[in-house]
Amino acid sequence: MSTRTDRTTRCMLFVVATTLLAVGCIMDRDSPKKLALGVDAMAGDLSRSAAFRDTIGSLTTFEGLRTMRVRGYSLVVGLGNLGSRDCPRNVYERLVTRMYKLRDAGGSIVSEKKRSPESMIDDIGTAVVVVEGEIPPGAMKGTRLDVTVKALPGTQTKSLRGGRLYATELEIYRKVSPTVALPGKTLAYAGGPVLLNPFSDSGAPTPSRRLEGVVIGGGLLQEDRRLRLVLNEASYQVARQIEHCVNAHFPAKRKVADAISPSLVKIHVPREFHDDTGHFLGLVRALFLSRDPGFQGARARALADEILSPTAPHALISTAFEALGRDALPVLETLYGHPKDYVGFFAAVSGLRLGDHLATDAMKGHAEDSTCKYRLRAIEALASAHGSAIAARCLRKLLDDSDARVRVAAYEGLAARNDPVVQSAAIGADNFVLDRVPSTAPSIVYLKRSGERRIALIGDNLRCLPPVFYRSPDGSVTITAQADDETLTLLRRVVTSGAVSPPIDSSFDLPSLIHLLGSEAIVTPAGKVLGLGLDYGTVMSALHHFGTDKNIAATVMLEQSDLSDLLGLPRPAGRPESELVSR
Repeated sequence: MSTRTDRTTRCMLFVVATTLLAVGCIMDRDSPKKLALGVDAMAGDLSRSAAFRDTIGSLTTFEGLRTMRVRGYSLVVGLGNLGSRDCPRNVYERLVTRMYKLRDAGGSIVSEKKRSPESMIDDIGTAVVVVEGEIPPGAMKGTRLDVTVKALPGTQTKSLRGGRLYATELEIYRKVSPTVALPGKTLAYAGGPVLLNPFSDSGAPTPSRRLEGVVIGGGLLQEDRRLRLVLNEASYQVARQIEHCVNAHFPAKRKVADAISPSLVKIHVPREFHDDTGHFLGLVRALFLSRDPGFQGARARALADEILSPTAPHALISTAFEALGRDALPVLETLYGHPKDYVGFFAAVSGLRLGDHLATDAMKGHAEDSTCKYRLRAIEALASAHGSAIAARCLRKLLDDSDARVRVAAYEGLAARNDPVVQSAAIGADNFVLDRVPSTAPSIVYLKRSGERRIALIGDNLRCLPPVFYRSPDGSVTITAQADDETLTLLRRVVTSGAVSPPIDSSFDLPSLIHLLGSEAIVTPAGKVLGLGLDYGTVMSALHHFGTDKNIAATVMLEQSDLSDLLGLPRPAGRPESELVSR
């Protein structure tokens, strides 16, 4: 699993919205409302800003900035006796047809030994589910999506825990009534292990929570989202001018901009920006159309004067500096050490994007300054400085910081850079990834819950501390140790049958325990248990419990996202296929 892809997927919607707002009050052509309200969008009349005048953004808006909902039907398999044979006739016929299609194409993520779709649906160990996801604006082919699964209402399914989503197509659709939706074009495929909410105030999940879950990173987008600039006033001359300006700034074999009419300029995201689409879109709108001699120098000086104001649109100005190119560096370099932190930070952002090593030094100062309010953003900026040894050394140093948030941000930055300090191991066939990261500061166990199934152990010599007593919410595993025990004792229970394993010993070493819990269920001929085959949610729940009960000398931190939203169905959003699907 790719950390960089995960980070892109997780942040795409936020980045697109905030970056584009920094380039003005950008609106979807058919929507009377702004995408969001950020500080820069409320910074005053942008028409007076030197970062907005004469730009592509002053003449256009973007079309295609809504999320797009996609949906499909499929099976969750591997449920023992907790599934259901129920399937509404209208869903049954459609599901059978799709399953034959995918099986014949060799596209199934779940191996079912050539069982017929009819026999699979008529199996108590499977459950028919509706699968939904949201494709963020600007997403490119190959983007990974979190998708939700929910047992169909009215069926007798008891739980989706421990199941796997059988491969399915996800289509854009339009809801025409509470019970009828018209399917459209297939835009993504989905499949993989289902994660139920592993955390619950009452211990065991509620019945409704047992019937819905998420496949983290389980969706795969099959084509690029359509993006077009819409001119505020139709003019083929201006459209061609925009096309030439964009293509000159982003030279590539395939045209980045194509003026297809007096009102529309089609935009193709270059490959080097596939992991940073939001920034690319903001930069396109920040490009200046003027070709007057001396314009760049004069505009750089005007931007330098404007950025000093605390109410200026600082992110917009930063992007405008970048749009001017390396000719702006002499002016930018005078701002890196400015006593006003917002001036120095946003100037350094521009310089970093332009490849100025002096900007890397300046950004390093912001990242290491415990009083800087831009500290976490500086760490993220350093993570994007690929190839910079200064950035890598700074991020490694921050793994020992006193602030746990800073250590996690440094880890995520290093993981995004594929830094060798992050030692990764795949647990199970595709269960989750375990990262081990050295640190002399108090240890952290970091649990991701979107984009990727990933656990990070930040710190050395992480061990369980007896006495220990843990029983998973579904009863699938019990972990115990008395105060004077030399090992942990585990009991594995098969929920569907009630069968319980003999006692299994494990060392107190936390990485070894995680390997045992999450690895595929294997017993050697000598009787040694190599794995218990527990799903990611169960392992997350155990680690969270250990942190709460002080069974590990570490802080257990969850990725900062709303798990109730993550594990619930997407909120209504999106547009019909005819408006937003790539052409």
